[in-house]
Amino acid sequence: MNNNNPVVNLPVTIRKLSSNKFIEEICQGQFEDQDNALFEDSFVNKIKEGDVVEGVITRINPNDVVVDIGLKSDGRILIKELGCNDEIIIGSKIRVYVERIEDYHGNVVLSREKAIRDEKWNKLEEDTVTRAEVSGVIKRSIKCGFIVDLGDGISAFLPLSHVDLKQVKDAKHLIETEQKFIVLKMDKKQGNIVVSRKLVLEKLHAGEKIKFLESLNEGDIIEGKIKSITHYGVFVGIHESDVVGVIDGLLHITDISWSRVSHPSAVFACGQTIKVKIIKIDKENAKISLGVKQLEDSPWQDAESKYPVDSVHKGYVTSIEDYGLFVELRPGIEGLVHSSEITWVKSNLPVSSLVTRGQEVYVKILSIDIAKSRMSLSMKRCVDNPWQVFINKYLPGSIVSGEVKNNTGSYVSVAFNDSEIDENVEGTIYVKDLSWSKNSSDEIKKYNVGDKIEAKVIRANVNRARIYLGIKQIEYDPLEELIKKVKVGDKIQVIVGKREDNELVVEVENGVTLLIDQEHLPENKKFSISEKIEVEVLGVEKYNIVLSAK
Repeated sequence: MNNNNPVVNLPVTIRKLSSNKFIEEICQGQFEDQDNALFEDSFVNKIKEGDVVEGVITRINPNDVVVDIGLKSDGRILIKELGCNDEIIIGSKIRVYVERIEDYHGNVVLSREKAIRDEKWNKLEEDTVTRAEVSGVIKRSIKCGFIVDLGDGISAFLPLSHVDLKQVKDAKHLIETEQKFIVLKMDKKQGNIVVSRKLVLEKLHAGEKIKFLESLNEGDIIEGKIKSITHYGVFVGIHESDVVGVIDGLLHITDISWSRVSHPSAVFACGQTIKVKIIKIDKENAKISLGVKQLEDSPWQDAESKYPVDSVHKGYVTSIEDYGLFVELRPGIEGLVHSSEITWVKSNLPVSSLVTRGQEVYVKILSIDIAKSRMSLSMKRCVDNPWQVFINKYLPGSIVSGEVKNNTGSYVSVAFNDSEIDENVEGTIYVKDLSWSKNSSDEIKKYNVGDKIEAKVIRANVNRARIYLGIKQIEYDPLEELIKKVKVGDKIQVIVGKREDNELVVEVENGVTLLIDQEHLPENKKFSISEKIEVEVLGVEKYNIVLSAK
């Protein structure tokens, strides 16, 4: 060898083994980074494991066929995996499932069986949407139903309730028979399918069901067996046959009895045979409404004449709720006493602490709705309002005696020394009404629980159960002085205090507080607190001045 000969950079052939194929790349010198990227990109393929793709049969062997799906290597499929409708010819197309892009030996692993199953799943999904019928063979019984073979290795669950038109106890005669089904629901990820044979039979015998429904009339009295009980009613089976199937009706809780029913299970039991009246038929939706109370005349027919508004009646508490209680006046006639109508005394106690079930009570009829079989009642209005009793006896301006029941630092509560007055009626003396001259905050400290006192009734609000008293007004009462000065027609200036029910509280001179009734206020006008307005004197009474802001 002549070592003086110049070195010539001849082309170098580099062979790389990739997926059982030799790939030749002629390179000059070292590979550049860019060349490497191009080399790798040329073999990037979009096909992923788990995809179902279309391939071409390139060779047919005794036990398998070779399929080209566009990857670096071909795949093989066993002859036994091919479907009976598959065309096995070189060059024919076939859909396959890609199990592995490359196995241990560098081969592409394909499955025709899984591709067929995927096609079947897609078809079943379409059938679920369109409610199309599918064929299958009932294979074996399991808990609550059967396993159905839909073909191509796909199984489904047939619930016992969807085997036939009527409830069946034994359906073993259907095992190994081919039937039609409708897919109820399916989950491809979980591999779950639920089918119904009942829906197929219902479609087949839809005409017979319609004929049966047309044979029924609203008002018919029939017998049925209770199938199930819910909180809102009872489902009653009224017909069952191989042709028509099962016909159920709903007996709603409000149609069980004219009296109030807490829960249907308190009246009926499953399996019980009862008589019912058909009260409504919805042929379009194949629904039937039933009634038991309609078998008797409504006790509400003459309720309006027997229970006129404002009349008082004796009844019995049948039910106690958070919002009030129900009182039965006679069987089937029941009304609601709202919690606000139980007693005049406001209380945060639960209704159950005020009355007991079965207790005899007197109620006043507030309103009655015959169409809805409803009645509003009141217990408290059967007795006089104790605050009205007090004000009838002690008119504003009267002097009353009592004892201090409570001292909050801002007002004093007074219990009255009068056996005719309800013990719950109390008077309130605010700090400003204790003395004209002394410091109010110091003055209220003098009053201790149990102290005997005298006070003047200066104002009352029966609706709010409030009696306002004053001690300083016994010594000197500016309202009495004002009553002497004003006359009907006078215009005076007042300062707006607050809204109190349907009245406006205003302050006149020397701290005199008066009320303006709603009827003497302009419509839709809003007053601001501390706003000065002019009012007119409409009337002068013994201890009151009637004002108008119109």
